[in-house]
Amino acid sequence: MRGYGFLVALPLLLLWGVALWLYPRLPEPLPVHWNLWGEPDRFGSCLEALFLFPLAMTALLPPLALLPRLDPKGKGLEGLMVGLAWFFFFLYLAFVGVYAGWWAEPPLFRVAGLFFLFLALYLPRIPQNPFAGVRTPWTLGDPGVWRRVHRAPAWGLGALGGVALFLPPRGLGLLLLVSLFLVLYSYALGKRKAGQD
Repeated sequence: MRGYGFLVALPLLLLWGVALWLYPRLPEPLPVHWNLWGEPDRFGSCLEALFLFPLAMTALLPPLALLPRLDPKGKGLEGLMVGLAWFFFFLYLAFVGVYAGWWAEPPLFRVAGLFFLFLALYLPRIPQNPFAGVRTPWTLGDPGVWRRVHRAPAWGLGALGGVALFLPPRGLGLLLLVSLFLVLYSYALGKRKAGQD
């Protein structure tokens, strides 16, 4: 993918830019944790609220970005890594937007909805690899099972993304159903394949 390194690095640089821009403008303490109902249940300093996430992403993103280069089977994962980098950026904005007064509570389910819509488009194209995707013994053992399992969830993830975007937090149950379906589907395909051999 052309410009791969830039597309992964840009959201990380933006994270730091937002943190440094907001730091002198915010009071203390700030909420640093919310419950499932969007209510803050722990408060902390500006340093913790603004810089803990960028520090964690600075440690996490470079190794993740290298995965497609380290394993021949990881080729083709660049799009997923770019999507993850931007997901982390929008997840960070969901929290700091509360501090900046953009919204009253973090729109986490809507950010997750965008990511699930991205997965619905990307997952059918993901190559067989040991790092990402539905990695069960049956998908990793057979390229045909891998392809079929990763084409199957597009509709479910698309529906999940739409529900999370427009009807949060009702997407949680659907997420569990989609995940269970993928594991059972890969098992059924693997067993059928084994029976044919």
